[in-house]
Amino acid sequence: MAKLRHSLTDGTYERLPSGLVRVEERGLTGLFEANGRWHSGELRDADPHMIGWVGGPQKGFPPVSAEKKAPKTDSAAQETESTSKQSARSSGMNLNLAGKKALVTAASRGIGLAIAQSLADEGVEIALCARSEGGLEEAHKDLEARGVRVFSQAVDVGDGDALRAFVQASAEALGGLDILVCNASGGSGMGDEAWQANLDIDVLGAARAVEAATPSLKESDSASVVFIASTAALEYLGVPQPYNAMKAALLAHASDLAQALAPAGIRVNSVSPGPIYFEGGNWEMIKNAMPAIYERTLAQCAIGRMGRPEEVANAVTFLASPAASLITGANLVADGGLTKRVNY
Repeated sequence: MAKLRHSLTDGTYERLPSGLVRVEERGLTGLFEANGRWHSGELRDADPHMIGWVGGPQKGFPPVSAEKKAPKTDSAAQETESTSKQSARSSGMNLNLAGKKALVTAASRGIGLAIAQSLADEGVEIALCARSEGGLEEAHKDLEARGVRVFSQAVDVGDGDALRAFVQASAEALGGLDILVCNASGGSGMGDEAWQANLDIDVLGAARAVEAATPSLKESDSASVVFIASTAALEYLGVPQPYNAMKAALLAHASDLAQALAPAGIRVNSVSPGPIYFEGGNWEMIKNAMPAIYERTLAQCAIGRMGRPEEVANAVTFLASPAASLITGANLVADGGLTKRVNY
């Protein structure tokens, strides 16, 4: 079986004939059971989500049948036609975002960058942060090229003092804040360190950012907060892990904040993406290294394909805009029909 390489850690994950998964990372090697439990070796912590894909994905996904599998068609032509139709339908909606000021965390790549770009294309001035300077500098230039004012800073969202200082500096640089998008996440993992990372970044990062931004948001005539959660908080993902539980906590906190901040004119909503495919992302890696897993997951998406970062960004942009003025306390699921629960 081909090895699967982790896009963030550069570690390799390989299923052995015994059913165990061998992980090689940071010069260490460890063996893990398919449920993410450590078996032996020097490496005791690895990405349980990736272990689940490599070690036992068939337990979490039904087999791909001829009826369920997406038909082989000219997907590029379909995408172009679909995008054209969507643009035609949306051309009559004015989101009234021009001149607004937004702060987006973890916005140097992927979904975070797509959100910042979508807002910038609507005329929103952007403050963004990320942990590394390199990708942040490129994102800054990209957003400025869209004709809006941009403020960026390297910030570890898990550092409460640094995050609060960044929020204040952003409000000062942009002359206020109308929109706050909390996108940063500690990612997947197991053990005490992973629990702490997801608590510090996903939950406390969002809570602290809202607390720091509230004075500025109160001055806005259309203040909005959007948390980026995950469908992992809604249905069993295949491996119990801190990421799932902390995203669920994030949804609960967003619901509470929506009630508490409504009298101040601040709306609070969440967006929960499902599998999102983009170049250099995890799903491109899985498609190339483990096509069977990719196809099984694809078959679970009712629309016949995975999502794109810009589609999540569109959902966020709408919720953040005055066009969604009646919506607060909502969780907008953007997963192409991956989840199957019924909500009332």
